Amino acid sequence: MRDWLKIALLIVTLGAGIEGVVAGESYGTKVGRKLGIGLANIVTCWLEIPKNMINTYNQTNFWFGVSGGVIKGLVNTGGRAFTGALDVVTFYVPTKPVPQPSLVWDDFDADTRYGEAFRLDPNGGD
Repeated sequence: MRDWLKIALLIVTLGAGIEGVVAGESYGTKVGRKLGIGLANIVTCWLEIPKNMINTYNQTNFWFGVSGGVIKGLVNTGGRAFTGALDVVTFYVPTKPVPQPSLVWDDFDADTRYGEAFRLDPNGGD
């Protein structure tokens, strides 16, 4: 029975993605994107540490890049994990991503910042 449920869920998920391509941004596409971004942010939040070490080193020097970058990375790791978990819990409400960039590997050179929470996403963009 579980295999049947997995197959049905896969078909529905793929169907929602195809519908979004054909008909523009559907509700299914928006909530699927939000769920995916939330899960990705939970799994990859630890990448904030090396990202911030590199960015801080490029902005200042080696020693501050290592020490300050680790501290800044730990803070952003917690922030990205928290907002990712929040996105997973509230995925059914299509809102804009809170962290910018929305995924840690998007614009890796940019510092992570956090925008307004729970802003509805009427057009489906970042």
